[in-house]
Amino acid sequence: MGDVNDPKEPTQTSMAPKFGDPSDPLYLHHSDQPGLVLVSQTLTEENYSTWSHSMTMALTVKNKHGFIDGSVKQPKDDEADKLRQWTRCCNLVKSWLLSSVSKEIAASVFYCDGPQELWNELKERFS
Repeated sequence: MGDVNDPKEPTQTSMAPKFGDPSDPLYLHHSDQPGLVLVSQTLTEENYSTWSHSMTMALTVKNKHGFIDGSVKQPKDDEADKLRQWTRCCNLVKSWLLSSVSKEIAASVFYCDGPQELWNELKERFS
């Protein structure tokens, strides 16, 4: 690279990918895939308490708990990049939730609008 002060040279900040900060809830690690198993115990009608505690811990570790408690708000329409990333994260968290419940339960909550609605529906039914 050339002169550090050359405005034409890319800087460390400008080369960093958007949402590249692991502490950002919109950050996605390359291992964050829809089929990822976050908890070993599948939700059934009898184990909501332990399942929800395990899932809460797993989502907290992934910095995605805000998508089920509502603290990560949907960006405004004028923030297109952020809105697309938020939507990706919401869909990912929803897929993690759906893959961690029994097939029968998943079929009954599949059409919930997002991860927070899905989480609240499961809580209402099974807690």
